[in-house]
This record gives sequence, C-alpha cells and structure tokens, in this order.
Amino acid sequence: MDDLTILCDRIRQLVEHRPAAPADDVEHTLTDGYARALALEGERRRVRERLHALAGSADHVEELRALKGRLERLDQQVADLRGLLGTLAGTL
Repeated sequence: MDDLTILCDRIRQLVEHRPAAPADDVEHTLTDGYARALALEGERRRVRERLHALAGSADHVEELRALKGRLERLDQQVADLRGLLGTLAGTL
C-alpha cells in the first residue's frame, strides 16, 4: 500500500466516524492531505513541462507515452484527494 492510499483511507475513516472523530485528528489529516495534494500538483506541473519540452520529438515517443500516462494518473489522484479533503473539511 502506498502513502496516498493510506492517507485516503484515513480520510474516509474520519468522514465515516464524524462527529465522533476528534477534531485534532481531522485537522492533522487535512494538513497532511493538503500538503500531499500540493506535492502531487507540483509533480503534475513538472510532468506537463517535460511533455511540452518533448512535444513533437520522434526521438522521445516512449518517454512521451509514459509521461502522458503519468499525467493522467496524477490528474486522477489530485481530483480524488481534493474531493475527499473537501468532504472531510465539510464535517468541521
């Protein structure tokens, strides 16, 4: 299991147990979650920059394909995490 999966599971558990979950746990998880979302968005920006740098290059087709797949996964991860964080923040 990766860190993002663990974080998302922790957010889901807190949402399920609100309002019984301690506010401190919710606040710490939100902080961790937003930090992770920002890190993912930074990685997404770097991948996009690399894609643009290589666009149109026949010498880098495999790398472009890999970057495109990575960007799609990052887009989904950011969207999922931001959605969960919004749900958790709404429980405060």
